[in-house]
Amino acid sequence: MSLLSVQGLSKSFGGVQAVQGVSFQLAAGELLALIGPNGAGKSTTFNLLDGQLAPDGGRVLLDGRDITGLAPRRIWRLGVGRTFQIAQTFASFTVLQNVQLALLSHDKKTWGWWRAADRHRARDALALLAQVGMEPQAQRPCSELAYGDVKRVELAMALAHAPRLLLMDEPTAGMAPAERLALMRLVQRLARERRMGVLFTEHSMDVVFGQADRVAVLVRGQLLAEGTPQQIRGDARVQAAYLGAESSENDSCQRLPEKRESPISPLLAVEGLNAWYGAAHILHGVSLTVGRGEVVALMGRNGAGKSSTLKSIAGLMPRAEGSIRFQGRRIDGLQPHRIARAGLGYVPEDRRIFTGLTVLENLEVGRQGPRRWQDGRPAPHWTPEQLFTLFPNLGEMPRRLGGRMSGGEQQMLSVARTLMGQPLLVLLDEPSEGVAPLIVEQMARTILALKAQGMGILLSEQNLALAEAVADRAYVLEQGRIVHSASMAELAQDARARQAYLGL
Repeated sequence: MSLLSVQGLSKSFGGVQAVQGVSFQLAAGELLALIGPNGAGKSTTFNLLDGQLAPDGGRVLLDGRDITGLAPRRIWRLGVGRTFQIAQTFASFTVLQNVQLALLSHDKKTWGWWRAADRHRARDALALLAQVGMEPQAQRPCSELAYGDVKRVELAMALAHAPRLLLMDEPTAGMAPAERLALMRLVQRLARERRMGVLFTEHSMDVVFGQADRVAVLVRGQLLAEGTPQQIRGDARVQAAYLGAESSENDSCQRLPEKRESPISPLLAVEGLNAWYGAAHILHGVSLTVGRGEVVALMGRNGAGKSSTLKSIAGLMPRAEGSIRFQGRRIDGLQPHRIARAGLGYVPEDRRIFTGLTVLENLEVGRQGPRRWQDGRPAPHWTPEQLFTLFPNLGEMPRRLGGRMSGGEQQMLSVARTLMGQPLLVLLDEPSEGVAPLIVEQMARTILALKAQGMGILLSEQNLALAEAVADRAYVLEQGRIVHSASMAELAQDARARQAYLGL
């Protein structure tokens, strides 16, 4: 008997059929990857399996027991664990406290958690953190962690319940290639040892083809194909609908148009930037420049300080010191809204769209007036109609609520909303995270189109192929310090630097 049996599962939202008659099986100890384009219905399927949504039709069986439509807490008690596309942790609690809370819940002692959390099974919590490589950061608040590390904490919290079935929604988002492979090898080992079934969604094809036992492909809510990784890699239908011309994210951007090189006077100049989370000194003397019409990649391992650098420039760090000049004007010390009004846009790693507003309403929230460059010439002016041309997926759903969009669609909306602020320079934090290979190609073309219009872009990115396709120069961060700078072409060809600084 299969551990999980999904039979004819269906769900609609108004006139949108998100999941249509989906059926598949999952055995104990098996890893099944559920992949597909953004908006294919993967997260909706997960929400139907763990009770977040009630299906319109079909059944979900766990070890032969019908769990269709049960409340999430009852399904969880039956042994179904879950990690989310956007990690769900208590940001103000320490890493250790988050796992201790999960253990309290597992032990049914939640009614007294405020008295016992700091003492409850600390040794067991530390052992779980050691499994996911987070024990050294046990005493840090989750708010100070890099996003990839937050995902590790969330996995430890899920494992605290000793699940029979683990649902993992984009578990390696925000991690470098070596880190995500190590994490999924750990999951694969735990699945074998515990006889735990694992269903996961993932856009990193090296993870899917390297770690999954089987792969199921969803397209527009329907199961397009199912088979071994080798069978799916060679399926022409899957390549056309999802993988693109290449079947690996490492190659998905190689045939993009040649970028236009243009060394120009700095639009953004950062000198001696230091930043802190509480007493923790995160950035140490970071200096960099971005020219008009130039794309600069900010690279480094998970936790190196890339997102903290972008947040510091945007005025979002609790404490930062140093000189930040934008169009020759000092902006360090200004409030974030004043920095945005000056023409500096910021696309955060976690998207932060308004889930209760439609696509059009989200765009209107970001609207600002036309701008001019320092020489008086008008800068590009974005309208919703122009953005729908740039992002055709959004043009097909102008009245859809943000909360009803896939992760990749939300990522596109976050970029589009930022462009409605008519920025002269954009800080892009991991734009390829959580999006399908075909959308990564589209995102790369979008970045090149913005560059061609003269916009400056500072890009934080783990995907070397995307960075190589769009960036002119690169800075590499390690432990909050810039340890290497070169042209992007030089870094891509320097095997020793890639291995030493990026683990590639």
